[in-house]
Amino acid sequence: MINEIKYFQDIAVAAPPLRWGWFTPFKITFKMRSPVCVTSPWINFDSLIGHLIMIDTFGQDYFILPRKFNLTPYIEQANTRRLLPIKKTGSVYHSSVSQFFPNSIRVTQIYKRFEERWSDNLKQKKVRAGSGHYRAYAMKQVYIPANEVVFYVNGDMELIKRLIDDYMGGLGNDTRIGFGAIKEIVYEKTKEDYSLVKDGVAMRPIPVEMCEQYEDAAYLAYKGPYWDPRNVELCVVPGARCKLKDGY
Repeated sequence: MINEIKYFQDIAVAAPPLRWGWFTPFKITFKMRSPVCVTSPWINFDSLIGHLIMIDTFGQDYFILPRKFNLTPYIEQANTRRLLPIKKTGSVYHSSVSQFFPNSIRVTQIYKRFEERWSDNLKQKKVRAGSGHYRAYAMKQVYIPANEVVFYVNGDMELIKRLIDDYMGGLGNDTRIGFGAIKEIVYEKTKEDYSLVKDGVAMRPIPVEMCEQYEDAAYLAYKGPYWDPRNVELCVVPGARCKLKDGY
């Protein structure tokens, strides 16, 4: 594992810096061509931009990154010039979770099966469809047939726009089979920072110690990587009413 960490650190050191400009509060609206497939109730925008930065940093080596080992601290240590271009208060980035319009949850069935038409070059003559790599299966997928998906951010709008334009092929999960196709992306500056709270409603998981008042809380990951249980704390749930303490 030490050699693996050093391999990715060396790539990060050689990567050119991300040159930040001015941070400003803004709104991003994704106008969708197809429904968004999700594996959780929302999409965290800071995680999405972190994902795009990793692609920008590692290129094709991105696809061999360890999936269940948090390399982020090692990468940040190797190259502090490639951090997220988003305002940060403590460990919390000023970026909302996805706001779906309309927000209705649906379930569909995805089928995977072996396709004979592309099997000419296979060495094996017999393919087992009941087990192994070519096993056929049906899997339920949750999706949201939203026309628009909105995020609120306080960060470098031009740099974020470049990362999205260069590397984002779709929004959400299973974009490779047609989910999350984007028709248009609209960027609009806002007068206020709505990335944490908008109209008295939490726009992302917010640790309760940052809040003066709140109506609902649960144990949630509040920073990336969101799959890491060490990043779970008691947080105000997105969509719940809350009031931040003075200073936030």
